[in-house]
Amino acid sequence: MSLLENYTKQDLITKIGAQTIPTIIYGAGVSGQALLFACRESGIKVVGFCDNNIKKKGKSLLDIEIIHTDDIKSRFPNANWLIASADITDIRDHLIDYGYDETNLYPGATLLRDYNLENFSKHYESYNEEDNDKGFIEFAVASTIQCHDGYLDSSKVFMRSVDIVVTEKCTMKCVDCSNLMQYFEKPESYEIQEMNEAIEALCSVSDEIFEFRVIGGEPFVNKEVHLVVEKLIAEPKVKRIVIYTNGNVIPRDHQLECLKHKKVLFNITDYSRCGEEVEDAYTKKLSRFQRTTDKLEQICIDNQIDYRRHPPENWTDCGRIEKFNRTEEKNQEVFDACCCKNLTTLSKNELHRCPFSAQITRLDVCDEKVDYVDLTVASDISDKRNEIQSLLESKVALKACDYCPGRALHDPQITPAVQIKMPLPYEKKQKASA
Repeated sequence: MSLLENYTKQDLITKIGAQTIPTIIYGAGVSGQALLFACRESGIKVVGFCDNNIKKKGKSLLDIEIIHTDDIKSRFPNANWLIASADITDIRDHLIDYGYDETNLYPGATLLRDYNLENFSKHYESYNEEDNDKGFIEFAVASTIQCHDGYLDSSKVFMRSVDIVVTEKCTMKCVDCSNLMQYFEKPESYEIQEMNEAIEALCSVSDEIFEFRVIGGEPFVNKEVHLVVEKLIAEPKVKRIVIYTNGNVIPRDHQLECLKHKKVLFNITDYSRCGEEVEDAYTKKLSRFQRTTDKLEQICIDNQIDYRRHPPENWTDCGRIEKFNRTEEKNQEVFDACCCKNLTTLSKNELHRCPFSAQITRLDVCDEKVDYVDLTVASDISDKRNEIQSLLESKVALKACDYCPGRALHDPQITPAVQIKMPLPYEKKQKASA
């Protein structure tokens, strides 16, 4: 994997200052805004933000223009880039694909590492009121710094984010669920022993996993989900744990203690705020959802649980299974544009490159062993580490890509949380004849 050069702060300031090309920050979120203030304190002039969020196109932030990725090359053929996104490998690849010189790409962590966030917090401009919180700002900036540091150390087996699905069961039935829960005919919750063994196996051959995302279905439908969280808390190689809930299940008292831990962020999607975008049969439930979500938020406040509450975000038409029979070139285009190709998923004892690959394997749509690493297959630790690195660094389309509609950053957004009554049909792989 090609690594960006790891400059000292002063060397970076000197190098950018000696050039005449403009400097742009990639990412107009929390870390990007903090990075702008760090640049200003360091004497680096920034001409704009670049962001792939279509909602931010044409807007300004902190008196700086936000330029959409589709327009950036025509506006600035040459530029210095300070990357503010935790997904530094994705952004590096995108900028190189756009034709920018890799020697002009820099990790934003170089300037953020010793920056005093107190100088910035009161200026943060959020598109979601819930994000305007000191705890979330510190979490986002720390995520960027730690992920950049992990990326810059080529000797490490470092993973920015790993999903672990604890249940296929959900209190909702969303037709467009990106995690494909709408296809499970007999959803089940996974066994705690199996999940903990998979966590142990992955951590034994990894150096650092910045974030484990505990997801479902609805995680709290699995009555043992707190035991998974406790396992992750106890693992020193895991730095953060984010639990994603739809806010419709209230954790039991004995499950709350693990949520208070400093490693844990409780992410509550507030589906009561879908409004009239969803069909009538579903909107009738919204008032009940709001009562439950309000209660859950109050529990977080009362127990000093670090949480984020927000409406459904960035739903696209990626929750379908279909055999597209594309050419290799077309599937490569789907892979190159995918915003989830580095969102690894731990499923059973398999480490998959992306959530879609993990779920269609569980659904018995296909089982392409080249798409994942089987952690149970005995091998030398060094060999297993190399196998994982090869999976993480590969730029070749997965076999699973040919079943996926694609999940590009620029895909149009769709109405979230439209409900269905029955699981969707799909075609399973053909069994080999005896």
